[in-house]
Amino acid sequence: MNATASGSPLPASPTLANVRDLAPALSERAAAIEAARRLPPDVLADLTSAGCFRMLLPKEYGGDELRVDQALAVVEELSRADGSTGWNVMIAASNIIVFSLFPADTFRAVYADGPDVISAGSHAPKGTATVAAGGYLIRGQWPFASGCEHSSWLITHSRVVTGEGAPVLDAGGAPELRLALTPVRDAEVVDTWQALGLRGTGSHDVRLDGVLCPPERTCRLFGGAPTVPGTVFEIPSVAQLGLFIAAVALGIAGAALDDVAAVARAGKRAAYGGQRLAAAPLFQHRLGEADASLRAARALLYADAAEMWHLASAGHLFSLLDRARLRATSSRVVAVAAEVVDVAYRCSGSVGVYDGASVQRHLRDMYTITQHAGVGPEFYALAGGLLAGEAIDSTRI
Repeated sequence: MNATASGSPLPASPTLANVRDLAPALSERAAAIEAARRLPPDVLADLTSAGCFRMLLPKEYGGDELRVDQALAVVEELSRADGSTGWNVMIAASNIIVFSLFPADTFRAVYADGPDVISAGSHAPKGTATVAAGGYLIRGQWPFASGCEHSSWLITHSRVVTGEGAPVLDAGGAPELRLALTPVRDAEVVDTWQALGLRGTGSHDVRLDGVLCPPERTCRLFGGAPTVPGTVFEIPSVAQLGLFIAAVALGIAGAALDDVAAVARAGKRAAYGGQRLAAAPLFQHRLGEADASLRAARALLYADAAEMWHLASAGHLFSLLDRARLRATSSRVVAVAAEVVDVAYRCSGSVGVYDGASVQRHLRDMYTITQHAGVGPEFYALAGGLLAGEAIDSTRI
């Protein structure tokens, strides 16, 4: 086990060691990555060489088959260096879980040319999949396609409609939704990513205009089942994806605490009275409390990740409560991380108001993450409802 800058252990792996070597340079380039609104080609090459995009892939396909907790550690470490880099790696690495929902032949085709596949996508059902000869005609415009400019595959989510435009309903009477997998070259990237934070992720809109997608490159996201073997695929896919978002939040919060502690150690003094920030009892209290909160959130995330890996390895069938608790864990970790970044920003004083201040970037990155639909507070109610013996809508877990 290795220790982070705040003292909490992380599950070790060769990939984690590799990204630790990259982290200092990434941190130095974080402002430039933000300004460019995308990851530079040399950074992508370094991340690929480090194993970031194959870390969850089964060894059968040339991957490293890390445990989920080990992969979360990689994402956290990269996010501590630069939130945008961590986010883009998180998206591409965790998309392997989504790929497992497509037919097995499609999964094999994606990795036919090697394990280091970079993909983007949007799970918001913003398009239509029109039933047609040979598959579905995919049309629409999807937001938040992080990393679309450097990806080879694109995952989009659509409502299925007939040739006449009537909605197709599933067995339960709800509109049928399907994921579609298309080459990025078939899509138009619409430059929309002028955002509060995570500016270096290139999370533009993507547009498809009647691209024919064969049936074998479509699947269900909600209620879908994996078609390829692997422990990571036995963990409920939708429920575990939020854990990866939470790992990004942990890394950003850790970086924010590192920043404000460095400001204090450098001798910052109050504008009036002249007391050193590091010697102020209130600052010491707030910094220590924030550190404890972050370590508690990290412990929860990694404990849940390790436990679900153990259960999946043993052939455990995950209950609704298991899945709901994973969603609640993701939401809680992100909420705590946001509180920690708040403390760091407030304690930094006027230093944090300038655009060049890294603590300001951490604040903006964090409050972009809190808006993600996958880590909202509504997931607490799903776990709470089950604990209280009530029926819940289990669609999104």
